[in-house]
Parts: sequence; C-alpha cells; structure tokens
Amino acid sequence: MADQFEGKTPHSRRIRHRGRLSQIPIYLGKQFRFFINQNDWKVLPMAAVIAALVAMVIRKQFFVTMEGSLIGGFALACVAIWNGCFNSIQSVCRERPIIKREHRSGLHISSYVAAHMIYQFLLCAAQTVLTLFVLNTMGISMLREGFIGPFIAIDLGISMLLISYASDMMSLLISSLSHTTTGAMTVMPFVLIFQLVFSGGLIPLPEWSQSLSNFTISSYGIRVIAAQSGYNERPMATGWKTLEGMRDTEVGGSVTIGELRQLADNPALAARDDMQILPGFTVGEIAGLLESAGESIHLRDRVVAGSITPRELLTLLSGNDALAQWRQTELTGGLTIDQALNLLLSMGSPELLDQPLSVNFTVGEALDTLRADELVEQHRDEAATAPVTLGQVRDFLKNSPVLDAWNDRAFAFRCTIGELFELVGEQNIKDYVQARTAEAAYKEEYALTLENVIGNWLMLAFFALVYALLATIVLELIDRDKR
Repeated sequence: MADQFEGKTPHSRRIRHRGRLSQIPIYLGKQFRFFINQNDWKVLPMAAVIAALVAMVIRKQFFVTMEGSLIGGFALACVAIWNGCFNSIQSVCRERPIIKREHRSGLHISSYVAAHMIYQFLLCAAQTVLTLFVLNTMGISMLREGFIGPFIAIDLGISMLLISYASDMMSLLISSLSHTTTGAMTVMPFVLIFQLVFSGGLIPLPEWSQSLSNFTISSYGIRVIAAQSGYNERPMATGWKTLEGMRDTEVGGSVTIGELRQLADNPALAARDDMQILPGFTVGEIAGLLESAGESIHLRDRVVAGSITPRELLTLLSGNDALAQWRQTELTGGLTIDQALNLLLSMGSPELLDQPLSVNFTVGEALDTLRADELVEQHRDEAATAPVTLGQVRDFLKNSPVLDAWNDRAFAFRCTIGELFELVGEQNIKDYVQARTAEAAYKEEYALTLENVIGNWLMLAFFALVYALLATIVLELIDRDKR
C-alpha cells in the first residue's frame, strides 16, 4: 500500500496555482479583503480631510500669483506624498511571517508585488479623484482649460496620481525592509522630512545639497504642478505687497540740485527715455483742471490791480495767438476787431496811448471780457501740451544753463510712500513692480512646455518602477531572514 503512494503528493498539499500570472489575482483579492475587513478603506476619508484643509489655505492664491502657484504645487505634492506613503507603509511588514511561509510553499514574490502594484494604483487613483473633487468643491476651479487635457483637473490628476503612486511604491519598499509595523512607522517621518525639505521648492537649498533634490519624488512633483498652474505666467505679488505695506512710511530729506542732476546719468533711467512722466493735455482738460483749482481757491474773485498803457494793452490784444479767431469778429460797419486795433495803434495820439492807466478788475471779469469760455469750447479737443518723457526731463536736468548756477542750492522734501503712489498712479506702480519681479522670479524648470510636463511625469513613473523592483529584490531574500 505504501508503494502505491510513493512519489505522489497528497491532494490536500498540492499547489494549484504555480504560474506567476495565476497568483496575481489571488493576492489582489487578498488586498481587497484587507481593504474591507482590515479597515484599509479609512485612507479615503483621510485623503478628503487633508485635501479640504489644504484647499482652505491655497484656494485664494492658486492659479492667481507666482507664489500661489508654487505654494499650491508644494501643498498638492505634500498631499499626494502623504496619501501614497500611508497607503502601503504597513502592508508588507504586518504579514511578513505569512509571506515567508507562503514563499517557501511556492509563492512568487514578483506576483505578490505585482498584485500590490495593481491594488495600490487603484487606491491612489481613487484618492486622487476624491482630492480633486474636494478641491473643486472648496473653491479651486478644476474646469479651467488644461495644457494636456481639456481641463486642468486631468493634468493635475495625472501628476498627483504619479506622485502618490511613486510615494506608495517607496513606502512598499520601506515596509519590505522593516520587520515590524513599529519599525516602518518609525522610519516614515524621516523619509517624509527628507522628501519635503530637500524638494528644492519653497525652501532654498544650500549649494552642497541642491543635487539631493534630484533624488526626491517631491522635486519632480512640485515642478510639474507649478508648471501646470502657470507659475511663469502669473504676476509676482510679494514685492508689491511689501511696498504696499509701507504706505504710511515717510520718506524724504535734503538734496541739492546738483545731486538731483547726477541722477540723470543713471543707466537705468537712460534705458527708459521713452517712458511718459506726464501725459499730453487738451485745451478742455487744462480748462477742467483750472476750473477745479479755481473753485477751491476762488480764483475768479481774485482782484488784479496794476498799471498798463493803452498801447501795451492794444499790442497785447493784437499779438496774442489765442485771440486770433476773436480778432476776426466783425464790428458795426464791416470792420473787424483786428483792423480796429491796428487803426488805434497807428492813428492814436502818442500822449494818449502812452498814458499809464491804473487797472482794478477780477480774474472772472477779465475772462468774461475775453470770452474765454467760448474759446475753450471751440478748441476743447485740440492738444495744448505734448507728453513729457523721461528723456526730456533728463535732457533738461543735464543741459539747463539756469540749473548750472543752482547746483549747490538745497531743498527739503518729505512725503509718505502712499502720497507717491497717488502722484504717479498706484495701479501703474503695481503693474510695474509685479511685472519686473515676475521677470526676476522666472524659472525654467517651471515652464509650461510639453517636454517639461512629460519629462517630470516620466521621472515619477521611473521612481515608482524602481522602488517596486527594489521591493521585489528585498522580498526575494526573505528566506534568509533568521527571525
């Protein structure tokens, strides 16, 4: 009877699934049972809570400013890394004795790791979709146009999925190396700190450590999300906010005319010779300015007193270009005012024309006599003054013979930065400061190009595959573990 069973394996001890592919569904089903029975599903609500907390911080800046794009990239990369790390940090070490026993019974480690890769990918995908939904619900619009896909949600979704998945595989490797869950959880904070501190995103790195960022998942994650959110296309707000916060700060002092003229040779000013300091004004605009000023100082009621000869008055009226049209007005008998003025000058008695006259009249009376309102209305849209450029001011400061004699004359000035804003135009200063600081903060690694986006995605995928391969190699040596 014993000979009948010689060389045969009892039915109860046969291994039905010896192939690598046939073992993957078995261990994949085991992971889904863990998801339901071991409370692994808790990572989903945890991801939603983390996303909500992050959205509360970045929703007013993300997609708006340079800083907001970078902070948003850093925050979303942190969310994805956190989710991925805690998905699998205990998944291997908690069943290490079982894996060792099953490996001796015919378990293929590659099948086991492949099942983990499939399961963790699906888990990361669910967390990513949930995170994007929460971000959109909290006020960060995901319906704006994307660079790769039709919506930014697709672009960010791929980036966050790859970041999360690469972090997941990194944790899988740590879990494979750890013998207990306590050991894995002890190592985890140090790994997270390394990932975030050496990302090279928000925290500037010293020169000796800059190369370390190339070995972090967070570095490539921040780069791709910052690029997708338009880092280089947004204005830089920090410089303007700092300047705006100094609105009540007083500036001023004593300066000589010579020191002021020396500024005209500044190369930075020379490069902006075409910049307008004062715009051109029309006759109507000047009249409006004078009218508003006159109302506040009661200019029309001011009494003008002095002496003038009739000859000087007639000469003034006949030679004033502004009164040329008025002088063509016809008087009774077909005589124009211009002709009448010339007759008076040529035929008048010298004693009468040169007799000084005392005058006493208001500014309003003089304007009414000259029919100033009618003249202004007729010439309202005509240019009265040309724009004044910075180059013209520089030329005046450098070449004025009058200022040569006043080089040592000093004058004091004092005003607040807010008053300077009002003088130059606050919006003009804001636009200029934001544009210049944005140019200085431009970073090539955050450029929104296909090469940049795809390149960072490939690096994240590479990290995931390398960590999965290393986890496979580590678990293949599990039989040498004497514990």
